[in-house]
Amino acid sequence: MRLRRGAGRPEMKQGRWFRRQMRGLWPDRNPLRRTSDRVETCVLAGLFAAAVAAAPFAAHAASGAAYSAALRARQEQLATRHQVRAVLTQRAGASVNPYTLTSEVPVRATWTSVTGARRAGQVMAEPGTPRGASVTIWTDAAGNLTSPPLLPSQAAGQGDLAALGAITGIGLLYACEAAVVRHVLYRRRMAAWDADWAVTAKTWNRQRW
Repeated sequence: MRLRRGAGRPEMKQGRWFRRQMRGLWPDRNPLRRTSDRVETCVLAGLFAAAVAAAPFAAHAASGAAYSAALRARQEQLATRHQVRAVLTQRAGASVNPYTLTSEVPVRATWTSVTGARRAGQVMAEPGTPRGASVTIWTDAAGNLTSPPLLPSQAAGQGDLAALGAITGIGLLYACEAAVVRHVLYRRRMAAWDADWAVTAKTWNRQRW
């Protein structure tokens, strides 16, 4: 027996499944199509249209809110964090992990805070940096190490992530709503079929074969 060309390809099976789904939702004059089928098509189309219409507004609002919050955080960080020079008290060793995102290695150093307090600890420096060299670090007012303030590009990135999250959330909400609608209407459809069969079965059972 010869198989048809491409009969077992997954992409062709997916295409046939998609066409069947669309054929089942597309409104037509099929006499077997019930009112619940047409209601399902209209409701799903309405939910999809609402999701598409709401997505740009939700993305814009989420992006603006996240970007504004990031800018406020940046301004606060710029006001409370300070750049100081740290002096290495030992030579920076070689990098031992080639899979890190940075080539710098931790090394002991001392520094003075903006209030004049002396601090000591580990800072990051390029491998091989000699003892006595200085590197720039960020500290709080007490001289404790902290991360640098947010960059404008990072604030913009947080806005983009918020917009993407809003669009994804609306997509998931639509998928959940569609699943609930289809489940409820499927149960009503099956109940209607059972009721029709309860009436029709009596006629079929009287047939003599």
